[in-house]
Amino acid sequence: MRIFLLLFLFCQQLVAQEIFTVYFETDKFELTTVEKDKLHQFVQTENIVVQKIVGFCDYRERDTYNQILSEKRAQFVYDLVKNKFSNTIVLEGKGEKFKQDNNLQKNRKVEIYYLKEISQIDQKNTILDKNIKQTTQYQNLKIGDKLVLRNLYFYNRSGDFLPKSIPVMKELLETMLANPKLKIEIQGHICCFIGQDTEDIAKVRAFSVYKYLKDNGVTKERLRYKSFGNTQPIHKIPEINDTQRNENRRVEILILEN
Repeated sequence: MRIFLLLFLFCQQLVAQEIFTVYFETDKFELTTVEKDKLHQFVQTENIVVQKIVGFCDYRERDTYNQILSEKRAQFVYDLVKNKFSNTIVLEGKGEKFKQDNNLQKNRKVEIYYLKEISQIDQKNTILDKNIKQTTQYQNLKIGDKLVLRNLYFYNRSGDFLPKSIPVMKELLETMLANPKLKIEIQGHICCFIGQDTEDIAKVRAFSVYKYLKDNGVTKERLRYKSFGNTQPIHKIPEINDTQRNENRRVEILILEN
């Protein structure tokens, strides 16, 4: 379990937003073979999360025509990349309403806004010793213990991870892959109201964590998922502030075997 703890406690992520651009021919919303190949190479890049896809046009047609064309360009690119990313991606068409370049070819484009993540593990013994002393409550995890996935966030009423949650999921994945005997139950909880949640968002979110791990190499025999809805709140419902709501709205990991 020491590897399990170190990954959670000492991994750090550096996240930077960047833009990738592909270009279109005049009046076209489909990419050329060359630009498609560029896009294909881009989506193979590791540790990226696409946030937004924005289409643009040059100014040589009517405003309404350009708006529709820019939206079609964004949609075309989205359809090519959507299966590579599990989060929700925002689509937008700018039409000709942006600062136009004198080279009109540069205005016929789609920009992909994405986050690039770099995981680093600080292996300096002095830092490890300091942190181990400060986190004694986590040193002796055993069968039956639970660990809350801190900083795991979803889009509203969905199982789609927010981009800032991806580092948390990658740490959990690395932990599972590094500890082949580890088996867990993923437990979903929600906040804010008493009574049955007909959509069972807690289960949807627990399943999203399960699916992410399974799709990335963890065998399903090592995983279970379960919804507790609002039946096990940390704070009494209705909560009195956002802190309490966030702590009730959580995903926990129950250790089954290690």
